[in-house]
Amino acid sequence: MSFEESGITHKRLDDMLIAALRFQMREREELFAKLEELRNECQEYIAGPAFAVFYWDTGLEGIDTEACLPVTNPVEIGDIRSRMLEGGEVFTMLHRGSHENVEESYREIGGLLVEHGLNPENLSREIFLELFPDSPQRNVTEIQVSFVNWEQRLADNLERVLGADDRAEVLRDLDQISLGSSCEERKTWVNYAMERLAALAGEADSFDVLSRCAHIFSPRRIESLRAIYERNLDIDEVLKAMEADPDWYEKPARDGDIIYVTKVPRNRQGYEEATDEAEKRMHYCHCALVRTKPSDVHPAFCYCGAGWYRQIWEGILGKPVQVEILKSLTNGDDTCQFAIHLAR
Repeated sequence: MSFEESGITHKRLDDMLIAALRFQMREREELFAKLEELRNECQEYIAGPAFAVFYWDTGLEGIDTEACLPVTNPVEIGDIRSRMLEGGEVFTMLHRGSHENVEESYREIGGLLVEHGLNPENLSREIFLELFPDSPQRNVTEIQVSFVNWEQRLADNLERVLGADDRAEVLRDLDQISLGSSCEERKTWVNYAMERLAALAGEADSFDVLSRCAHIFSPRRIESLRAIYERNLDIDEVLKAMEADPDWYEKPARDGDIIYVTKVPRNRQGYEEATDEAEKRMHYCHCALVRTKPSDVHPAFCYCGAGWYRQIWEGILGKPVQVEILKSLTNGDDTCQFAIHLAR
């Protein structure tokens, strides 16, 4: 299905001055109360409809949520803080009625992104165009889901590492695909791009380019782990903290200056209930471009997945690390395993 047929549209959001209250949301009523508090304190500066930002990768007890109002002037009262909210690219759709079934709209957006070989980020917004807490059937909410514009990240990092001429060579025929291209069309172009990159660059430069194209790992999580490390420069203390949150950190194991980690399945229940290897791979892989048939994707593409761990450990240590791919679905393995070589 195309995005047009589904009612899902692509938007570029501008930066926006907001007044916000950030909290761990357990019930929707908490969000509505925060929005009311914002309205009361920001009345003369309100510049648009209220909305919420959800950080799906940082909540430990509830959902890490930011209740927001666009404002014309900064507001700093009590727990309310103002800042510039960064814009970006999103896919959006309108959700009408109660928020009790809002997950259905998220699944619809997410499913269509996967069909086109696109990956959602762990960030979304809900814009409350019409909000009636006492009459939820009248609600009109615009859901905005951030996604990884992988080709743009690739272009930026090719320019950074290899320069404009090699960037143009690797990106040859990029105009033949778009956000609306099918997963197979996108995969075909990516494979040719990986071959051109391999012809132009060594392994180190290819890693540097592709590992910076990965999903953005939560800066808050990295800051928390970096604080643990900086207390006494003890990596084992960091690993203990990671072990307490295995869904995000996958129980890493240390052998001297090397950290070993094996990815957990994207959909653990689906993976455990799968009846054949193809179904297992589909539920295991976190990348929409790879999961349908990993053997059809150039192995170098998984340097992108290695970038997830590069972000984490360079953020913790404050210095470069090298991530080695030990196993990957694109190489015919049944798991994805990485070795993070810590710089001395």
